[in-house]
Amino acid sequence: MAHIVKLIALVFVVSAQAADISGIWKHADKPAWLNINMQTGLVTVQRHDNAPGAVGLTVIKDLSAAAPIWHGKMYAAEEGDYIAVSLELKDNQTLIVVDSDVVEILRLIRP
Repeated sequence: MAHIVKLIALVFVVSAQAADISGIWKHADKPAWLNINMQTGLVTVQRHDNAPGAVGLTVIKDLSAAAPIWHGKMYAAEEGDYIAVSLELKDNQTLIVVDSDVVEILRLIRP
């Protein structure tokens, strides 16, 4: 019985690690990299070759840690404010951000 409990715990730990989105992600369409920090709940610009002044800016805030779908607020320049978004892993290498209408607004890939 103890072996079964250890096996279940191991599977849970491996699943939790597989669903960790923390780290650096590359914008799918631009030469930009974002840093996802689940401890602070922030997604910030790590590097942006077309806009070096954007480094350090907060793109998403209030990011929750509820895999497999995370929720937060993404800055929308056209709104001049943050809008509610959800982040979802499509696979281990692709993370999409969708708005409240479930329209994809950002695609990130692991570099």
